[in-house]
This record gives sequence, C-alpha cells and structure tokens, in this order.
Amino acid sequence: MFSGTRRRFLGSALGAGVTLGLGSLVAASPAADAEAPTRRLLDLSGMPYRQDDPRWADDLMWDRKLVMRADMELNGRTRAEAAELLHRYPNGNSIGNEGCMLTCMAMAMQLLVPRRRRPWTPAILNRAAHDFYYYTLSGLAMATLYSDLVAELSDGHVQMGLTEEYLPGVPGWKPMTASTAPLVRAYRGLTPAQRSGVVMMIKTGTYDDSVASHFVLLNPNAEQSPDDPNAALLDPAMPESGHLPWLLTDSAAWITQDTDIRSAWQRDGITPTQIGGAWVYARWDRSTGRSTIGPLVAAWARELGVS
Repeated sequence: MFSGTRRRFLGSALGAGVTLGLGSLVAASPAADAEAPTRRLLDLSGMPYRQDDPRWADDLMWDRKLVMRADMELNGRTRAEAAELLHRYPNGNSIGNEGCMLTCMAMAMQLLVPRRRRPWTPAILNRAAHDFYYYTLSGLAMATLYSDLVAELSDGHVQMGLTEEYLPGVPGWKPMTASTAPLVRAYRGLTPAQRSGVVMMIKTGTYDDSVASHFVLLNPNAEQSPDDPNAALLDPAMPESGHLPWLLTDSAAWITQDTDIRSAWQRDGITPTQIGGAWVYARWDRSTGRSTIGPLVAAWARELGVS
C-alpha cells in the first residue's frame, strides 16, 4: 500500500512541477484567485476536535514501559536514560495527553476531505499509525512528525505542502510570531475563501517535542489582519467550556496551568504569542495533478520578496 500510494502522489506532484524552484512553482500554479469568491468556507462543524474527547482520549499512542524496555535492550541505555524518552503520565501516553499533533492532523483531513458517515478522527489516525508503523507502542518507529500519514490515509488527496520552522528557545534564532513569520503571514493574508483548500498547523511552546510543545490549527475561517500576532485557533487542548474565537493567548494561558509546561516555557523564554513552526496541508486533485496550494505559494513568495 505504501509504495503504490507514494508513487501515485509523487507522480501527481511531478506532473504539477513541484520540483521546480519557488518562482517557477508560483508561475506553474493555477490562477485560483479569480475563483475565490465562489468558494465555500471550510465547514467548522464539530471543530475543534479535543484531545480529551472520551471517544479517543484513553487510546494509547505509546506504552512507556515498552518504550523503556526497547531502549534499554536495543540501545544499551540505562533505566534512568530510557525514562527520559517520554513524559510519565499517570494514565499513560495517550491521545488525551500527547496527541495534539495527531488531533490537528485529523482535523485537517476532516476539513479538507470531509467524511460524513465515518469522519476522520484522532482514533482512526492513531490506529493507522500503529498498523503502518509510523510509530509503535514500543517506540521502535517513533517519527517526530508523521505527516505522510495523511497522504497514506487519503490516498494522496491531502498532503503536507510547505513548512517553516523557527526553533524557539534555541540560541541564535529570532523569536517569531504569527505576525512576523513569512509563511504564516502569507496564509493569514489570504481571504477565508482562498484558504478553503489549505489548512495550517503551527507549533507553540518549546522547540523539542516534549510535554511543553503544543500543536494547533490556525482557524481557516478567521478574518484577522496578518499584523495581529494573537492569531485565532482551532486548539485540541481547548476545554469544553471554551468557545471561538480562541486565540494564541487563550491557548497559552490554558496549557501553562500545568507547572511542568510553565517552567519549561519560562526556562526557554517562550512568550504567549510566540510560535515554533508552521506546516501546511493542502487538498490535491489527482485527476488534474494540481494542488489547491497555489494562492498560498504566491502569497508566500511575495512575503519573501521572490518574483
């Protein structure tokens, strides 16, 4: 399944000319701006998915004891060293505790290729990740960013197309916000109709994929100035009592109630509106070999000063 699917969507990508430079890619992208007024906004019904939704909150992503055992037996680590691999949660390393990115990916799939009878959910993605060895309960195949999973499950109809990373807290890297990061500014500068074929996931908190890093989606239907650093979100950690609009500062205030997260943010000098990276998922039409990412690529090029 893997190789066949990958060959198919790689063929589509090559047919669309995505191996060209950024300037050539802009020129090769469909002129979708003219169609924007006729596009429908993305359907946010049931959004955001919550990590702690009882339908999947207790589903294990990793079994900490198995991860430690594999690390000690295969890598020769001590028990103390192996214990540092995963944060210890009393009720396990589950979607509810560690599945913010997985939940964002499920939201992206449901927004871009909605399924009514059996919607894409974090539970479905978690089972597929185990079945297809994107990660295992023992951590033997634990990718830190497993976005190819969305392409596998959607048969290439949803793909990750662009990314920027900003390394928050790492010496020498300028702190970035939603109003200064070029790719994020480009996305937010599009109209909601132009964003109907793309979804952006961003990271907040620390750079490492620890308890103090967090993934959210930018709200694709929000109308905000790109100059506003306090971006509107679809946050998998948003409590049931929360309501839209939910902003970066709301998210930061909520998750830093955890003392471990708050101390890690303070240690690395992370501010409430600082972001650590952006990842773009786009709808891909295999029948035409074209992606809906064109308007965003053009806007990103303008932000970067690429003609």
